[in-house]
Amino acid sequence: MKVNKLFKVMLNDIKREKSTYISLIVVVIISLFFGTLFITILKEADKKLIVSEITNFFDTVNSKNYVLSSNLLPNLVNNDVFLLIIFLLGLSIVGLPFIVCMLFYKGFTLAFTVTTLIYNFKFEGILFSFLYIFPHLILNLILYFIMCVYAFNLSIKIFKNILNKEDFKIKDQLKKYILVFIILILTLSISSLYETYIIPYIIKLIY
Repeated sequence: MKVNKLFKVMLNDIKREKSTYISLIVVVIISLFFGTLFITILKEADKKLIVSEITNFFDTVNSKNYVLSSNLLPNLVNNDVFLLIIFLLGLSIVGLPFIVCMLFYKGFTLAFTVTTLIYNFKFEGILFSFLYIFPHLILNLILYFIMCVYAFNLSIKIFKNILNKEDFKIKDQLKKYILVFIILILTLSISSLYETYIIPYIIKLIY
């Protein structure tokens, strides 16, 4: 299946699976809402601990001993393994609730990160959020969302096939599913490169 053909198939999938997209978009919206509010219910000691950890991270990045490449492997592992888990969950009939929870977690952490930065660093936090969050974590969330949609749909089809003996072309489904995963994980790896080599310079400019 060629890449351009895959994108046409994906567009058709969006039209055909509107209910899944709408449901998971609602999950993302709810997760962003709770992530935004979470900073307001934290105890003062917890807020200070978070600020301390962020400050320590910024100080580490600004130090002369900081090596950019040292974070490449951890970033790749963290991002790619998360996507791989979603991929594997889509191959099982018990994966549905976990797929939703993982998407919720990503939306929640994104909103919490932005809110924390703005809450504690004011204008610098807004600037850093714009330069760091939008090109990087937003892209990651979109990639995870797409993977969750395909994983969710495949898991439902497998469940229906077992429950109702509903027939579907498993080979074609898996072929498309694997190809989507490969494209997403390659894109996510590029995002990890941005996180490793570009973000530290942004931190040094702002902090």
